[in-house]
Amino acid sequence: MTDAVDTATTTASGTESATSQAVTTEQQTAATDQGQQQAQQQQQEQAAKPVVPEAYAFSNLPEGYSISEEQLAAFSPVLKELGLTQEQADKLVAFDAQRALAANEASQQQAVDFRNKQVGEWETALRSDASFGGANFDANVAIAKQALADYGTPELTTMLAESGLGSHPEVVRFFHKVGQQLAEGKLHRTTTEVPKPEISIVDAFR
Repeated sequence: MTDAVDTATTTASGTESATSQAVTTEQQTAATDQGQQQAQQQQQEQAAKPVVPEAYAFSNLPEGYSISEEQLAAFSPVLKELGLTQEQADKLVAFDAQRALAANEASQQQAVDFRNKQVGEWETALRSDASFGGANFDANVAIAKQALADYGTPELTTMLAESGLGSHPEVVRFFHKVGQQLAEGKLHRTTTEVPKPEISIVDAFR
């Protein structure tokens, strides 16, 4: 009977040992699988992580929009801090370019509108001027234009036309007066040379 008990005890112990080994093996396998899964997950995360370039370069900018070296140096650290890839930075710059160009176009249009409005007001003032406008307006303008053509440079003519100052009442009146006096022979070349005295002031008091 003692042998039977010993045999049963040994059998039970062997069963427990086998069970323990099986559990340990399962735990090791599970740990290995978990480690492999974590490694795969880390690899996937690293592969999915955006690649931030060492230096950003923007070579395909729209016409009329530019980035200076100083500007690039100023906002590159911000782009890196945000973790933007070159592709993402390109999209951001493209958006800013569209905004800047639209704002510039709007500003230029406002300047043109203001110029045209101002020129219209000046011309209206000249036409309604009692001494210059009315029935004599076209003739007076022709005299002013002739004086500008005869004595002004092409660069002056271009500047007056582009700026709109060629319609300013005072400018038109000035050239009209020059044209009138030239036509009437009243305008002559004068000299500003100061005559030299025969004796000096020091000699006069000797």
